[in-house]
Amino acid sequence: MSDIEVTALTEEIVAEFLKDNPDFFQHHRELVDRLAIPNQEQGAVSLVHLQMNRQRQRIEELEEEITALMSMAKNNDRTFHEFMDLQEQVLKCEVLEQVIHAVQNKAKALGLSAFVRLIDAEQLTGNKLSHLSLTKEQYQRFSTNNLNGRDAYLGRMRKADRIGLLGEQTPAPEMGSYVVLPLVKGKLQGVLVFASEDGGHFQPHMDTLFLRHLALVLSHLIETLPWQSVEHERISSHTAQ
Repeated sequence: MSDIEVTALTEEIVAEFLKDNPDFFQHHRELVDRLAIPNQEQGAVSLVHLQMNRQRQRIEELEEEITALMSMAKNNDRTFHEFMDLQEQVLKCEVLEQVIHAVQNKAKALGLSAFVRLIDAEQLTGNKLSHLSLTKEQYQRFSTNNLNGRDAYLGRMRKADRIGLLGEQTPAPEMGSYVVLPLVKGKLQGVLVFASEDGGHFQPHMDTLFLRHLALVLSHLIETLPWQSVEHERISSHTAQ
């Protein structure tokens, strides 16, 4: 056996021994100060010095993580209250038109834009609001390109996808970010879209719990509420004449 093999074997045995006996240096403290660990920035440093640096770095990392978690909790708390307020508003609505306006107004108050697109919207709204319409083919193209089986899309959106989903005349942020949630209750009803001028506002890793719950509420209301009240429809029809 060569000297190289002996050295390698010895190092391997020492490494395994230290792994199996992590408290070894507690019983041999005199060795700690004699050990030198190569460091690219500081040259050879003692094990104690290296451990202190690592502990300091870990403390700094933990402080950053705690700060991030606190910020996230604060943001989530605000988001929770905002969406609870919105859900309370929409559940008090008597017609679907009011629901969509409530969603759009809340989004505006949060510095966002909201869009609702409905499958066969012309039939649902009595041919009044074709700009809300989304065909199954348009949705399927977006779903194939972006959702890939997920229950929401978050991030920037290509122009072709944006136009296909929202229409060419919709004033949607060109360089912004989006969250798109399908509206489904037994069958596809449409989509709920929130947009931000900030391209980094909606990102793929973000949690969509509150938004998905809002989408469920919206799906239920689409199924149960008329588009407008009978009185509103009468006034609109009279005005049109």
